[in-house]
Amino acid sequence: MSLKKSQLLNFANSFANQSREILKKKYFKNFKIEQKIDGSLVTDIDKKIELLFRKKLKKVFPDHGIVGEEFGSDRIENDYVWIIDPLDGTHSFISGKPLFGTLICCTKDKIPIIGVIDMPILNQRWHGGIGLGVRMNNKRCKYKKKNQKLNESIVSSTSPLMFDEKHMSKIKKIYKKFRFPIFGTDCYSYGLLLSGKIDLIIEANMKPWDYMAQVALFDELGTSITDWNGKKLNIHSEGKVVASYERNHHKKILSFLKEII
Repeated sequence: MSLKKSQLLNFANSFANQSREILKKKYFKNFKIEQKIDGSLVTDIDKKIELLFRKKLKKVFPDHGIVGEEFGSDRIENDYVWIIDPLDGTHSFISGKPLFGTLICCTKDKIPIIGVIDMPILNQRWHGGIGLGVRMNNKRCKYKKKNQKLNESIVSSTSPLMFDEKHMSKIKKIYKKFRFPIFGTDCYSYGLLLSGKIDLIIEANMKPWDYMAQVALFDELGTSITDWNGKKLNIHSEGKVVASYERNHHKKILSFLKEII
């Protein structure tokens, strides 16, 4: 059954409202922290939000598939598949840093069509989809060509530690080509890029729930997001992500990254 994209976006925004309230309520409260098998941390809040999403999805769209950070994949060969990161930036949440959020994506026939980046403490949300436009809260995001040089641009990575050690020296050289780098933003940097505040993002060792929500938003706005080879991102991508506000900058960064791949 084909659904209107507006229906899917309404569902995603409605859930993001619920997720936001939970995260705001628990922000400075006590919560349980566990270490996962891969060494990363998870809280009981991550799990609570994802379970709530799965329950709501099953009720509203029972034939849709899902990929979630905490509870795995189900029915991913179905026409519609949702990808959710209930709490992107768990370390920020644990430490009280307000740069964490919820990421929600919906794909149809494996193509991202809906995306939501919600920052609960900052009360900011980037949301939209293919043919629906992109908004930050209620304000429409519009692409405006900057015509600036690379050395006038700002680049972001969640952490310089996310890159393999063998790549670090070359990544540092790439950073030096920009005005300055910023770190520690998690999913917030993608919203900042959509609003034209920063210019490029280079990341590695990402999972589908870390980047899929951004794809439909970037494609709709006319900005660029790919893997390091310039290929479109999907749930099976290896997790090396590069995003650019300007297309000509994207080509330059891909050429720099070819030395690393």
